[in-house]
Amino acid sequence: RELVLHCVTLHGGGCLGSPHREPSQARMPCRDGGQAERWAAAVWNIMHGVAPDAPPPRQKRWLVLINPVSGPGHARRVYARCRPLFEAHRVALTEVVTTHAGHVREIAAQIEPAEVDAVVCVGGDGVVHELVNGLFAREDADAAVSALSIGVLPGGSANSLCVSLLKAAGEPTGPVAAARLLCCGGRQRLDVMLPSVIRTSATSRLVHSIDSGST
Repeated sequence: RELVLHCVTLHGGGCLGSPHREPSQARMPCRDGGQAERWAAAVWNIMHGVAPDAPPPRQKRWLVLINPVSGPGHARRVYARCRPLFEAHRVALTEVVTTHAGHVREIAAQIEPAEVDAVVCVGGDGVVHELVNGLFAREDADAAVSALSIGVLPGGSANSLCVSLLKAAGEPTGPVAAARLLCCGGRQRLDVMLPSVIRTSATSRLVHSIDSGST
């Protein structure tokens, strides 16, 4: 029996090339399965700021929206690379592969905030755009947006939002770094603007702020 610790280590930088993160494992031999389970429970609690012998924190629940045609069409492969990290982090995953334009907006209208902690978009910036617009179109928009966090995995072309969030967190760019940030619960508040046209001049007004990340 052994205890397996899943890690995301930093590689490269400086003369070693661009920094990036890669998943790895550390293995510790145990006397038996019972000891491995006790150690795993203690490490899990400590990671979440809880006493080793306390009840474990509630399992996170994420809705994952995968757009297989975003950018170069790598979203499925990106998610397949990150999924083991989410599983190791004990996240309850509900996965939906989008099938048509407007699908994410339709899903956003049906999300039950009491049953989901975060929505993770795997694709380009357009997936997040469609999700946010779908949430703000709801009658309970304020409550839904306040209750849900939004996460991003880079599966599009430019991935501008994801890259900006990673840089703001001091992380290298890439899917594994983004997955690690989601698991760590990193958050960045973002302003959402609603453009409107008044007569012949274009103006903007602030309508809300949302959290981006995981809970």
